[in-house]
Amino acid sequence: MVNFAIHLTVLVLAASVAAAPAPATFSFAQWVEDIIANPDTALTPAEAIAAANAAEIVSSAGGLQKRANCQAAFRDAPAPDAAACLNDLARKGGQGVACTIPSSQSDIQMCRIGRAEVVASRGKSGTLSANCNDVARTGGLIFDSCFRSDNTVKGSEICITNQWMQINIAGI
Repeated sequence: MVNFAIHLTVLVLAASVAAAPAPATFSFAQWVEDIIANPDTALTPAEAIAAANAAEIVSSAGGLQKRANCQAAFRDAPAPDAAACLNDLARKGGQGVACTIPSSQSDIQMCRIGRAEVVASRGKSGTLSANCNDVARTGGLIFDSCFRSDNTVKGSEICITNQWMQINIAGI
């Protein structure tokens, strides 16, 4: 009889574990897409950080992909400030604004809010440009790979639409 009670307890525990909801997931790349699609209904940067802290971060691309380089040499950027930059860039891109590196510069600050900056660096001569949406999208990929539990982020990735532009998120 005792063995039956133990087996029944194990079955009940196993059923409760199987019925437990899977952890919620969050993707900064998808958040940027939501801003681009409808900025009025997208999460605010503060809500996105809260959602990320309450969830498991996942990449929106799926399958095999190159991960952003979480640059050890960069200063930590406060995630709320960096998220505000991505929000700003995504909204500018929705208005058709281009993020451009003039031919006279090797890199340029695309956004600075608080103690975070998004900088584009060049890998080729001449003027380089991408829609600010794509700079924000690339920043979302950096966040998905490099966001840390202490609410900081830092990293770099090649712009998704211009292989000659590297997008960097760093602290100031």
